[in-house]
Amino acid sequence: MRAVGDTSTQEAIIYTYWLIVLQFLKLGIAWEAIQNFTETEVNMILGVQAAIDQKQQDDEVRSMAQSSGNSMMKAMG
Repeated sequence: MRAVGDTSTQEAIIYTYWLIVLQFLKLGIAWEAIQNFTETEVNMILGVQAAIDQKQQDDEVRSMAQSSGNSMMKAMG
């Protein structure tokens, strides 16, 4: 059995490749399209998805903060 972090460069590349493919499939991107993406297109899609995820997280935090603030105001008033 291998120790954590004891992976070859080739294994790391293959793992990353399939991780990205699975992420794209979850986004609903067709397998045929994924196979034809350039490296630039892959990076653009990953970047846009990361930005969307970050915006959603920011919105959730803001919403929770507002809810918490409103609850405290009601309790005080």
